[in-house]
Amino acid sequence: MHILPYSQRAKVSLTTIDDAPRTYHKAIHGQNKLESEYAIKKECSTMNKLEVWDIIELKSEYKLIGMNWAFKIKWDHLNHPLEHKAHLCAQVFTQTPGIDFEKTYAPTGRMNSIRALIAHASFIRLDFHQIDIKRTFLNAPLTETVYLAIHQGLEIDRQNF
Repeated sequence: MHILPYSQRAKVSLTTIDDAPRTYHKAIHGQNKLESEYAIKKECSTMNKLEVWDIIELKSEYKLIGMNWAFKIKWDHLNHPLEHKAHLCAQVFTQTPGIDFEKTYAPTGRMNSIRALIAHASFIRLDFHQIDIKRTFLNAPLTETVYLAIHQGLEIDRQNF
């Protein structure tokens, strides 16, 4: 394990690298297309294993919500890519508060707050650790029924359809 000297930690906490593709098309046609395709397959596989959805025939009274892919690249302390991630996200801007959902919240910190915390911890010479709980949100049950459009690149097991 490589640990940066305290003098370097604050500098690292204030920098960001964002080379992740912004669209599905850019992900599968870009320079890291193999990594992006693997990340997409991994996300789809997990969703299929956890039976996140049921495939149904769309009825006219259902409000369909679109989906987008969000891509992220995790970097190591030397700015080398560690992992390419892909997450399938509902287009929440198409939902109406009070009709399609009641509450929204995500227990995550803002990056500026996290960077400030890391910089301060480095300044007072504290060690800190990070954990990544993978796919936690997929295990949380929804109380509402949500009808999602099938997005490009989405691999769905249609055996039960």
